[in-house]
Amino acid sequence: MNRKVVIVFILTLIALGFLTFYSFGPSSITRIGPQINPESLKPVKADATDLNNLSFGVYHNKDIAENFYAVRVPQSWQIQSTMSHPGGYDFVYNRGTATIELMDVPDNSTLELFVLSQEEPRLKSLLPDYKRIDYQKIKVNGYDAYQLSILSDANCIRNESIKTYIMGSDRTAVITYSLPQDMVASLQNTFNLVTNSFHWENI
Repeated sequence: MNRKVVIVFILTLIALGFLTFYSFGPSSITRIGPQINPESLKPVKADATDLNNLSFGVYHNKDIAENFYAVRVPQSWQIQSTMSHPGGYDFVYNRGTATIELMDVPDNSTLELFVLSQEEPRLKSLLPDYKRIDYQKIKVNGYDAYQLSILSDANCIRNESIKTYIMGSDRTAVITYSLPQDMVASLQNTFNLVTNSFHWENI
């Protein structure tokens, strides 16, 4: 066999070895990023906490280190599990949706500045006929939080979205409720129960 052919063959094998290690070796876990922990999708039944005796499940999210949290969600809300959403949840309820997600705020910004200078302009560009109807600083279980309520149009329906940004030591939790505006008043108490149940588990 030609010497050059042998050298090319050996170099090809070495390259394939490096490619396999890079794709499937230990370092590939870092590149893939955080994964959904199966324990995060198993709610624990909680006692009813309101006058309507709603049944709640407590979700303990353990997807992203340093950002473990717990939140109570009505058992009637259907969870939409997805492997592309580590650190968060998507729920569907009567004519509405709720999401809980983790957001990384740059170190050179405050949460309030980020919400007003980055998040709100992003929402304005995404949502047709955007209108802010309320913005306030609040406390959620002792954590600083900012709540932004907005209106937008979707399929000829006026929708309201209530977004609560809850400060954490590493990332910010964002709880969003989206539904037709005429339904907000009837579900506001439930939304408050869910939001106020949120707490970080490693702070």
